[in-house]
Amino acid sequence: MSTVLEEIQRLSPTAEIWWDSSPLDFNRWRDGFLAGAPDRPARERWDRQLRTFLCPDAPDVSLVRGVTTNPSLVAQSVLATPRPWEAWIDQAVREQPLPDLDHTFHLVYEEALRRAARAMRPMWDATRGRYGWVSGQLDPRLMFNAEAMTEQGLRIAQIAPNLMVKVPGSAAGYQTIRSLVGHGISINNTLSYTVPQFLACVDAVEGGLRDAKRRGVDTTRWRAVFTHMIGRFGANADLRHEAAARGVELTATDLRWGELAVLKRIHRLIAEHDHPIKPLLSSLEADDRTQGFDGLSMHLEHSAGGSVAYTCKPQFVADVVRREAELPRLDAGGIDSCVPEHVMDKLMWLPSFQRGYLSDGMSSDEFAHYGAFTATYAEVLGNTRRLLDFVAHRFQALSSRARPLSLSGSPR
Repeated sequence: MSTVLEEIQRLSPTAEIWWDSSPLDFNRWRDGFLAGAPDRPARERWDRQLRTFLCPDAPDVSLVRGVTTNPSLVAQSVLATPRPWEAWIDQAVREQPLPDLDHTFHLVYEEALRRAARAMRPMWDATRGRYGWVSGQLDPRLMFNAEAMTEQGLRIAQIAPNLMVKVPGSAAGYQTIRSLVGHGISINNTLSYTVPQFLACVDAVEGGLRDAKRRGVDTTRWRAVFTHMIGRFGANADLRHEAAARGVELTATDLRWGELAVLKRIHRLIAEHDHPIKPLLSSLEADDRTQGFDGLSMHLEHSAGGSVAYTCKPQFVADVVRREAELPRLDAGGIDSCVPEHVMDKLMWLPSFQRGYLSDGMSSDEFAHYGAFTATYAEVLGNTRRLLDFVAHRFQALSSRARPLSLSGSPR
């Protein structure tokens, strides 16, 4: 019998399951998850489901086809196993003629990407670049500087051929996407939640492909994905505030339909216009029955059958494995199911929903001021600072050396 995620992939030959963490963390997470099983039968059942979940060396067996990372996930990975990284940082500092904190931070981040890409490389090679990609996100502190992001993106892309550069959905980010695609570099558009951002991504990608063709750049192994941070769209507090101000009764199910409405529109636009982009769902949620949901995950149920990639964070995988019996039978027409009319009527009363759903809901200058964007940006910056502080702590431990250490902290 197929598992839920296997069924998602079976219902659509172009669906993909991705892992939203470093591939090097999977075995440790799996062992901890299995150790928490309530009894031996559950542990054995879960073990069978996870045995072929992520197998980069056996792409014909592995359920996972790609990996997403970001500064938050890299920070979690490094801080989960700090001792080996402390030794690596010490060595990196010793090798610098004039050690610099921010430069060392970037060396650590890029080394984490290198290791993840190396782990997934066998899959990339075996599938000739179709699968085995690892998304490496740009420094969030550069989010509004297209020139600096392009420079870092070009550098990240040189680390490994299966690294896909993850670029934010800000106005400067779309300038960066066009520049990188023009060099034949695969991209993942992140911090993206809305139809206007998707359309800006399309313009940037298609413009970049024209530039690449004019330059004679090879794009045969090029890919682009648009990350719809689906769970974060509905978590946007502005939606509830606007509903309360207008006397609109907004349920948790209504918000979930709102998230799906954006996905369905993006999926339809891709199908109608043959855009060279695949939607990548992140921030997937398992639904809470106490909030009125009647199944495991509307995100899965109402996207089944689509040409969609799903990047699954460890907690979501755990929820699916534990609760998969709660998911109704998946239908290949799930992606084409309609949002109930009475729900759309309510949602269209909310300015933040209109801005996210309508093609002309926002200008590119407004993207970075959208509620979901600002909330995610603050979180990513916080986790970036955690990793930066970890590097700084090692930096200071070496401060007794004769050579001066620069603690400027300004991005290079």
